[in-house]
Amino acid sequence: MGAVKFYRLECIKQEDWNGKDDIYITINGKRVYSTRIGEDGTRTIDKTYRFEGDVAEVRMYESDDADADDLLGEQVPLLGYNELKFREDGAHYVLSCELS
Repeated sequence: MGAVKFYRLECIKQEDWNGKDDIYITINGKRVYSTRIGEDGTRTIDKTYRFEGDVAEVRMYESDDADADDLLGEQVPLLGYNELKFREDGAHYVLSCELS
């Protein structure tokens, strides 16, 4: 069993054209965090999430009501401190985290 601590989420460029992004993050397919955030916004998370296995596959999505949710990217953090970048579908987010 491993653990990843999320420190901060920064939105450099949001995915949606209208309104704020409805973001959620999964670890190995399990939804662990969600927030509503706009361009140039930041969120302090400061929370540790435990996961099964040796690898934490972190995916970020933007929730859509009208069609399928948008995958903004997936990253596998390395041991120690990481700044994960999610840049798919026109968005740009940075998630600061630490894998232990």
